[in-house]
Amino acid sequence: MNTKIDGYKSLLAHITVAQNVQFHKDVAGQIEPLAIKVSGLASSFEAYKTDSAVLDAELDRRNKSIETDELVAKDNRRDATTMEIISRTDYHFKFPQNDAEKEAARILKFIADKYKDAPHKDYQAETSYVRNMVAELRKNADSLELFGLTSLTDRLDKENTEFETLYLTRTTAKEAKRERGTLTELSAKTNNSFDILCQIINGLSLMPFDIDTQANLEKIVSIINGQIHQYTVAYNRHAGVVASKKKGEEETAEETPDSGE
Repeated sequence: MNTKIDGYKSLLAHITVAQNVQFHKDVAGQIEPLAIKVSGLASSFEAYKTDSAVLDAELDRRNKSIETDELVAKDNRRDATTMEIISRTDYHFKFPQNDAEKEAARILKFIADKYKDAPHKDYQAETSYVRNMVAELRKNADSLELFGLTSLTDRLDKENTEFETLYLTRTTAKEAKRERGTLTELSAKTNNSFDILCQIINGLSLMPFDIDTQANLEKIVSIINGQIHQYTVAYNRHAGVVASKKKGEEETAEETPDSGE
């Protein structure tokens, strides 16, 4: 094997704690069936899996501790809108009226399928998922307009923003500081376990093994690198949107005359 796991340290240093939790949850879940079959990997994987589960449980506890009826209602609204977009996209994909609709529906369904699990994610992860979904949908404005999904996409964006605003205000500064400390510490511990696991995998990849073990190692490396790439792309896309929005706000501020002029 010539491939190895790489590029994760920069990613984990920049993504949010919620994204970090989801990354480790995705990786651990996908490689577990393979990792337990590789000699010399079981103990390091179990340590990583345990740290990842503890981190996930702490984030879930935090989410539940700040839940309110209003927050749940706003979350339910964005869930319903998300599912409506996915449902209507699926309908147009199955029953296109012409070639133009067929191609437009294919593009939108590809996007919708990527984020179909958004309503099942924890609060912060869902906010990120929905934000990315809206951004990708808006890149295909003509397709949205063709099926009358533009206003629905705008509504989802508004509902997601309203939820995020309320979510952030539901935690006092003191509680937020305490919780961030706990999550940050657990996140760092999980990152360290993941780093150790990756180093062991990279080391094992250089050793001669039977065909089945080599195949399992190759699949593990491929899965982890795939997740690293996916999360890196999502992070870069969001960073670009934020930078573009900030630049636009700065340019607008420069163009706006002082009230005294």
